[in-house]
Amino acid sequence: MAESNNPTNPNDAIELYIQRVTELSQLGQKIPTNQELLKIASELGISDEEIQGAQRQSQAHFIRAQGYSNLRHWDDAIEELQEALAFNPFNLPMLHLLINSYLGRWKDKHNFQDEQQIRIRVKQCLEIQPDDQESLNLLAKLDKLIITYKYQLWGLGALGLLTVGSLTGFLILNNLSFNLFSKNDQKIEGIKNELVNEIANLKDEQILLYNQLLQEIKTQETLNTNRQLEVEILKKDLKQLNEQYQELLKKTDSKNNQNLLNPPLEDDILTNEEKPN
Repeated sequence: MAESNNPTNPNDAIELYIQRVTELSQLGQKIPTNQELLKIASELGISDEEIQGAQRQSQAHFIRAQGYSNLRHWDDAIEELQEALAFNPFNLPMLHLLINSYLGRWKDKHNFQDEQQIRIRVKQCLEIQPDDQESLNLLAKLDKLIITYKYQLWGLGALGLLTVGSLTGFLILNNLSFNLFSKNDQKIEGIKNELVNEIANLKDEQILLYNQLLQEIKTQETLNTNRQLEVEILKKDLKQLNEQYQELLKKTDSKNNQNLLNPPLEDDILTNEEKPN
């Protein structure tokens, strides 16, 4: 008789279930369907009672994840949330906290894998609730942090190039001083002064470039803020127009109803017709 592939230990089966559901969520970039979840549970020999018990435990995982997140222990928070979501894949608060934990770890380590997971989990939130504003806000926060991080890298790169240039000038200065030592001291001193001035100019250019980069970052942040304000203003205007439109409809309906309830009498009509112009 062939041996069964199902784990004999229920705890091992639950762990395998969590692992497979997590891999399916990450690789498939979507929330597993109920049929897929039932299929995995059936293949691992997990009973309905065990699934229900694990679902109750998922809330405990969620509570622990909140504590880890508050302490900025992102790895522990992510691990707890993956176990919680394995049995509650449609729970938006859990997904939001998972996205926020990935975001926190990205800010510390700037791993591309964490950025990918944020985008995948945001898509899953929008599958559950297409107008989920919380996940969209977290995605916007990620995009803003990425822009700032790129500006910082560019600034450091420019700073490094200018530093190398300054060091090269210094080495040239020393070399010239050594080779021309036996020549006219006044000429050597003039060359030194020229190189020193050139190094000083390079440092000034370095500071100017760095300040320009900072100004570009501030300008980009201001533009993003202004766009958000414009969107909010448009939303308010749209809401007011809708309210005015609804009020106009109510007035029109009310006037029509009054005309229906109080039609003009025939004598009044005849009297109006007999009146001279």
